Amino acid sequence: MKIIPIKKEDLPKDWIFEADGLSIKQMALKKGWIVPQHAHLYDHYTMLAHGSMEVWVEDILKGTYKAPTAIFIEKDKKHRMIALEDNTVAYCIHNMHGMNQVQITEEHQLEFA
Repeated sequence: MKIIPIKKEDLPKDWIFEADGLSIKQMALKKGWIVPQHAHLYDHYTMLAHGSMEVWVEDILKGTYKAPTAIFIEKDKKHRMIALEDNTVAYCIHNMHGMNQVQITEEHQLEFA
């Protein structure tokens, strides 16, 4: 995998909404923007609402997706997403299982150019 230096302003723009044990993270992406690799304690879905993206799991291409679609992400699997077009919008939807935040088990630390 090729490492590409990124600028902080090139990270996805995201908003988090929480209610009744459910967390929804909305991400607005431009072409080429990457959702950095991370893993969660529980399974979840990413709802691709607009645009298209690649989803990589454990450094293997899981698939190329076009909206609208739901993408299942297994627990404890490192995953990242790459927007393939401008105005890509995706929502990660998590059950918080009684905890006060989404449980992340592993997260890629970014260095900014």
